[in-house]
Amino acid sequence: MNTNYTNNTNDTNICSLVWRIFIRIISTHLYIGIALWIILSISFLPFKLGSAIIVQDGVPKVPPKKFPQGYFVEPTDSSLKIAGNFGEIRPNHFHAGIDVKTAGKEGLMVYAAADGYVSRIKISPWGYGKCLYITHPNGYVTVYAHLKRFYGKIAKYLELEQYRLEQYDVELFPDSNLLNVKQCDTVAISGNTGGSQSPHLHFEIRDAATEHAYNPFLFGFKIEDTVPPKLMTLAIYPANDSSLVNGKNVSRKTKLYGSKGKYKPSPSEKITVSGDIGFGIEAYDYANIKEAGKLGAYSVDLYIDGQRIFYHELNEISFDESRYINSHIDYAEEAKNNKEIQKCFREENNMLSIYQCVVNEGLFRFSDTLTHAVKFIVKDFFGNASELNLRVKSQKSNMPLPKVPPKVNNNHFNCSEQNKFETDNIKIEIPPCALYSDIDFNYLMSKNTLPKAFAPVHAIHKEDVPLHTNYSLSIKTKPIPENLQSKSTIVLLDGNNTMTDQKGSPTPALPEGEGGGRASSPPSGELEGAVWITTQTKYFGRFTVALDTVAPSIKPYNIYNGKNMNRAKTISIIISDNLSGIKSYRGTIDGKWILMEFEPKKALLFYEFAEHLGAGKHTFSVEVTDGKNNVRTYKTEFIR
Repeated sequence: MNTNYTNNTNDTNICSLVWRIFIRIISTHLYIGIALWIILSISFLPFKLGSAIIVQDGVPKVPPKKFPQGYFVEPTDSSLKIAGNFGEIRPNHFHAGIDVKTAGKEGLMVYAAADGYVSRIKISPWGYGKCLYITHPNGYVTVYAHLKRFYGKIAKYLELEQYRLEQYDVELFPDSNLLNVKQCDTVAISGNTGGSQSPHLHFEIRDAATEHAYNPFLFGFKIEDTVPPKLMTLAIYPANDSSLVNGKNVSRKTKLYGSKGKYKPSPSEKITVSGDIGFGIEAYDYANIKEAGKLGAYSVDLYIDGQRIFYHELNEISFDESRYINSHIDYAEEAKNNKEIQKCFREENNMLSIYQCVVNEGLFRFSDTLTHAVKFIVKDFFGNASELNLRVKSQKSNMPLPKVPPKVNNNHFNCSEQNKFETDNIKIEIPPCALYSDIDFNYLMSKNTLPKAFAPVHAIHKEDVPLHTNYSLSIKTKPIPENLQSKSTIVLLDGNNTMTDQKGSPTPALPEGEGGGRASSPPSGELEGAVWITTQTKYFGRFTVALDTVAPSIKPYNIYNGKNMNRAKTISIIISDNLSGIKSYRGTIDGKWILMEFEPKKALLFYEFAEHLGAGKHTFSVEVTDGKNNVRTYKTEFIR
């Protein structure tokens, strides 16, 4: 019986810390160190450091968690049809729930899935939009997102709090005895708010203690699904400079052919491998819902010569881990070709805990001259499975590696350490574990400056290399008048040199070693008025510095001076900003604050008339501020 060990990343840092402490103690106190060695041997061995779940013959030996069946009911009155499932690959995160279809329209009743109390209400133009959280006595929380509005006593409570705070964006935590609900009570109306691209209800079930999201299908929710996943692309990766795929030290992607659960590469596709190799696969599920489009696969299994090398399934997601999806997928391939290839091996700083089996980090060493069988099994939650079977020819590599083009300003960055890079014009500080794997860092500064920019273009590594956390980026500008320095910001450029604000705050360019106040005269080599702009960003790419001195735009949509608004339900205006984005807005009628809602997908800012507004002439005013505190005001009179 073979015994392997999967990687339980929750214990990685603990184990590493214990190991470092042990090494320090044994170097100074030999006998104490020996005693600790015995304890460590009993407690951790034969576990590999960073591992805690034993896998025997590729089968996880952990008891499955039990979930209550039938406790929660469907949150809408239509039969359960979904447009998105749990664990789907989304930009920078795994989808943490299911997207319930609402017939392509807003306005469906949303019901409490079980008895409980409203524990949280969050309102934002972004993300989940209008979102409701209900805590249940069985230790779970249900989440209802992208709502159009709330219902009954919940709506009244929210409106009172928004007027009390004079703020549309709020996050509220009502007392547990304030907003109690029963199963099937109407709690909201479905909508399309926040980051939603079409009307639907986003529904989640979370653990109340950990806030981890669970697959709703674990609780007995079902959809009609007899269709196995579709396998689209096979990817093969050399793991290091001495590994080869078809004689080259570059990854290879090949189209897959098949149907009804059986797939293979083209018969003409001959694959040779040498050294340490990783595999990946692009796969989707479609269920029986034609309108659903592609969904995410539930599990991926990889076998080589009959041995399980890798296995993951999507039952539980920690929001603290979700951004590791950028390491789980082939990030560069997704950015370039929109293919969601899931890698079946793990990078050093990928701490996802969805992996049930990872043998040798998912890499396989091909060091003989034999032909090896490779098999993928991809399943949806309801057990429908698709298989990919292929053979690869292992070759001993006696040929010299292909010449790699020389790299500009190359520095090797260790992903587990802090990394710094600095020139006269730029400073970069990347914290430990911001990178998923080691990189040979590249940097290039342009000779010319773009029109309306105040710094050269700095090409920082490669835009298709992801980061997990922010790093600090500082860029020195050309001279900027003192009264405009607060308007400066770092921007990220796309291929057309369109600017995306990365925020940023200026500090004077001081002489070396000087720590406070503005220099009375520029140091040698410095230009008068030059400043350092600093920001935090999670992206590599091309950066420069620009000024935002233009106030937001305000265009009246359904109002003008003197208009009779007696039949109108809303006051609506269109607002936009050219660079730093809308930071805040404030609307009033006759000098009193009014609740205005911003819908960024339409750039629409609107107010729904309240019943208590008296008849006669009124003054409407709105002030809009952008990220660099440029302000625009619109004021007009109307009759009601």
